[in-house]
Amino acid sequence: MSRAGVYAVDITPPIGMEFIGYHRENGIRNINERIYATAIVFESAQDKTVLISIDNIGMLIEDTDEIRKQTADALKVATDNIMVAFTHTHSGPATAGNNPAIKAYRDQLISNAVKAAVLADKEKFTSEIGWKVNQADLGVNRRERTANGKVKMGVNDAGAVDSRIGLMAIKNRQTEQIGGLVIFCTAHPNVLKGESEILSADYPGRARQLLQKSLDCPVVVIQGAAGNVNAKYRGSVEALNKMGTILSECVLKMLPEVQFKPIFSLECATAKLPMRLKDIPVPEKIHEIADVTEVEWGVKTEKWRNVLTDMHNQSINELEIDLELQLFQINEGAFSGIPMEPFVETAIELKNEVKNELFFFGGYTNGYLGYLPIKEAYPEGGYEVELNPVVYGPITNLWMPPEESTSEHVINKVKELYKSVQPK
Repeated sequence: MSRAGVYAVDITPPIGMEFIGYHRENGIRNINERIYATAIVFESAQDKTVLISIDNIGMLIEDTDEIRKQTADALKVATDNIMVAFTHTHSGPATAGNNPAIKAYRDQLISNAVKAAVLADKEKFTSEIGWKVNQADLGVNRRERTANGKVKMGVNDAGAVDSRIGLMAIKNRQTEQIGGLVIFCTAHPNVLKGESEILSADYPGRARQLLQKSLDCPVVVIQGAAGNVNAKYRGSVEALNKMGTILSECVLKMLPEVQFKPIFSLECATAKLPMRLKDIPVPEKIHEIADVTEVEWGVKTEKWRNVLTDMHNQSINELEIDLELQLFQINEGAFSGIPMEPFVETAIELKNEVKNELFFFGGYTNGYLGYLPIKEAYPEGGYEVELNPVVYGPITNLWMPPEESTSEHVINKVKELYKSVQPK
């Protein structure tokens, strides 16, 4: 039996809720569009897997774990067979913090994500799956080189991007209509910048609106390895419309060429990778990094300074986090994710290593920790390497950047997972 079910639940917060994604003095003042938690349940004769997509920059791992646990209990499936992916919009509501309103919204979001999965399971239909891949000009590498050999946030036209747009379409065999779309792309959903007070799912949401209007089916957008790739067009609602149009038109052009098949391969694999963090610097360097972060990003750094200084004074250097890697394979296509923001070069190398244009690797999966740069980026510094742990470390516990060879270890482990789900 080859079945799938898709269901979306509205998770739009009230006006006034705090943002996450940029430092903003004010909360949400206008709702540009509704935001959603969308679940897809895939079922074959042998197995059942669940994909839950949430319009948010990313929740803490412990909160995402709660979504997976509750979904597993409700649907009687293994927790490892449930993937939670975040669209990574920078214009969505906060879900971490001590504010009672944030806590209440987080709890309701967890409940609604589970609700989406339960209702998707109830509405399963006999289905076929089809894959297709094309190219679209959505992203630009943002690690701009400066004269001193370092980088700043800007535009690097010579830098790597992944222009692939992947499409997994789900067809209802009884009605012969499209029952849902899963789209894979790689560009930060940060079209609306920090001065915006509009709630938005950013360009994935705009593309979803356009596609749902044309096709009348639920749409999920999965973000790739966009750690060093910005949206190509930014800063206005017009740019948002342009990004959404480029993505939706690419999908609509592919859809007539999709060849559908019953689910003949449905596999899920997970692994934990011990991830070493870089050593704690001396106090002078701690304060230097924190000072730069305060100036460039307008955030308070007192907690990061104090925790890092205490660790140094106690001679604590060996910091380590267990990093979860998860991989789904459905027929000839597959996608894998980690709870970080990997650089695009990692996804390109993995696609080449496994020799499959329909293999997609990204971040924003099963929680959020911080960035995963490639080894070559460390001497250049910049926000993704040096400053992000200062901004989000006090929330996610990624107090220092990962050790420089971590992306290579991730590539090797994902390749092992991919190999493990291939037919023997």
